[in-house]
Amino acid sequence: MRRPHRSLSSRRASQGPGAEEEEHSRLGPGRSARRRVLILSADVGEGHAAAARALAGQIEQAPQPAQVTVIDGLRAMGHVLRPVVEDGYRIQLRFVPWTYTIVYWLLKHVYPVRAFTRWLLNVFGSRPLARTIARHDPDVVVSTYPAITVVLARLRRTGAVSCPTVATITDLTGLFFWAQPGIDLHMVMYGQSLPSVERIAGRGSARLVRPLIAAEFLQPRCPLAARRALGLPESGRMVVVSGGGWGVGDIAGAVREFTAVPEVSSIVCLTGRNEQLARKLRRAFVEVPRVHVYGFTDRMPELLAAADVLVHSTGGVTCLEAMAAGTPVVSYGLPVGHARVNTRAMAALDLVRLAKDTSELREQVRASFASNGRAGAPHAGEPIPVQDAEAADVVLAVPRRVRPIPKWRLRAVALATQLVLLLAAGMWMMSTDEVTALATRILQVHPLAQVKTDRPDVGVIVRMPAPAVPAVAALLAGRGTHVSFADDGRVPSETTVEAVRSLGDEMLPEVPGSATPRWMRTRAVLHSQARALGLRHRFYYLQPRGGLSVGQLVLARTAGATPVCGAQRFSATSRLPQRHTRAGDVLVVELDGSSASVAGLERIVARLAGEGLAAEPLGWLTRSPAIRASSSGERTSSAAPATSRPSEAASGTPPSGVEAKLSPSSSGASTTGTTV
Repeated sequence: MRRPHRSLSSRRASQGPGAEEEEHSRLGPGRSARRRVLILSADVGEGHAAAARALAGQIEQAPQPAQVTVIDGLRAMGHVLRPVVEDGYRIQLRFVPWTYTIVYWLLKHVYPVRAFTRWLLNVFGSRPLARTIARHDPDVVVSTYPAITVVLARLRRTGAVSCPTVATITDLTGLFFWAQPGIDLHMVMYGQSLPSVERIAGRGSARLVRPLIAAEFLQPRCPLAARRALGLPESGRMVVVSGGGWGVGDIAGAVREFTAVPEVSSIVCLTGRNEQLARKLRRAFVEVPRVHVYGFTDRMPELLAAADVLVHSTGGVTCLEAMAAGTPVVSYGLPVGHARVNTRAMAALDLVRLAKDTSELREQVRASFASNGRAGAPHAGEPIPVQDAEAADVVLAVPRRVRPIPKWRLRAVALATQLVLLLAAGMWMMSTDEVTALATRILQVHPLAQVKTDRPDVGVIVRMPAPAVPAVAALLAGRGTHVSFADDGRVPSETTVEAVRSLGDEMLPEVPGSATPRWMRTRAVLHSQARALGLRHRFYYLQPRGGLSVGQLVLARTAGATPVCGAQRFSATSRLPQRHTRAGDVLVVELDGSSASVAGLERIVARLAGEGLAAEPLGWLTRSPAIRASSSGERTSSAAPATSRPSEAASGTPPSGVEAKLSPSSSGASTTGTTV
């Protein structure tokens, strides 16, 4: 049964107006008036709610007058988080428990996952929780659930919550969410947790307290009387099998195993609020009188007093209750997530026994029988003495340890975070080619793929290592073939440029790959190549194989350069593409400088000749009469001079009397990288 908004008021609290002032005057100087305590719990299993109820009961019984309010903290954090955390956790444990192991491992070992989860909790839960706390106006706030603790700590550090904050820690390990620097004090149930909590939250941030369990578990009880009250056999062994508040784990397997143990006279099965499981177990063991199926029950103190051993699946507060009652605990049935880590740590301290399967379960339970007195007689049931501080006293006297972060620093961090995110998003956008197509439309830059011409010519760009360019150019020129050369964005030497031009070929600028650090040098690289080639303000350049990033496109645009993508791009040593080559196409052929690649280029030229097409440098093709440059098949008009001198074509300078244009799309054509 859920208790989302349960309020508890001290018996000393008056209900009339001005009650606090009257009480303060009645108590006299030096005595404080009643303190308002707000406890934030969660309906995620029964342990967190049980801890909240136990703490509220202790505070009510404390000498200092106080008013206690217990609410569902997840519900207070809004309508988004509660179903995700509460229902998602329940579904995981009941149907796919192995997924919770993965989630828990990621949260524990992968800091970005943990930080992102913490960020989500704060984004969705901070404002609703802050409003709820402000409405109750408490003197101290206590959280019993880790997800709530994360958000409460953030509110405390930012100053949204000004009163002291306390967090309860009922687990032994896995404290990455239990302990937070923004919590004034953590109340831990195990002394072994103190160093871990203070390492996370700072020195003096933890205090060992008596277990947050109901006072009934600490009262000595007669096991025989407890069995009589429960209507269970007084002789023989009694085993309690519990699946926690949600009834999860291999409860049926444990019960089935104990039905084969003769000395067990009664088996009490606790299914919590899992009514479907309760009905299933009642049907399965209807003919076994030793099996008693209970749903959610408030008779746990009597059951633990009467039992010889508790078989529990989830650990947590139920184990604390059993240890306080002096009942041995065997952990079995749900070895996932924090339950596995926590119970292993408890087993290492000899607080519980672990069983991986039913055979180990029987062995561990019988070992508990042997250490618990003679067979057939219930154990003494004396509670374990606890000498630690009372949780209520700690809460009512909690110090203000956390100093809220100054608002100016929070604003500075928020501004810096926004700038970093903006810069990161901008760097990503400028470094990626995912949105280049959109950028080309906005900037009106159309990569050259085809030149519309009435001549049977094809522009050929050979991309190869710079040292081999002069030799390959000479070999091709000897056979009457002329092409454009590019060399991976390097600045060609003066000797190479002169050798290539003397053979009637040309060098074309090229932009290197779009790796994040390299794209920022695009403008400088293009300017260096343009100066070495004697090019003027506007020219063509070969884009990388993988395409241009947005940053490369923008920087090249500011340099007055227009990209060439080519209608086809392939390696000279690979199979020739099956696509039919048309007049005016721009082909980009990649050579590695080897004789095989040169032979491959010759095959390509021969194939073009067989199709009635001639290979020409890009500059010659764009200067031919009656042409129009085209981008990806889209044609745009361009005007070209009727004639041009060979010396001008070789030098890469635009023809005299022709105005240079920005791109092929604006009535211009290019030669040796120069748009005319």
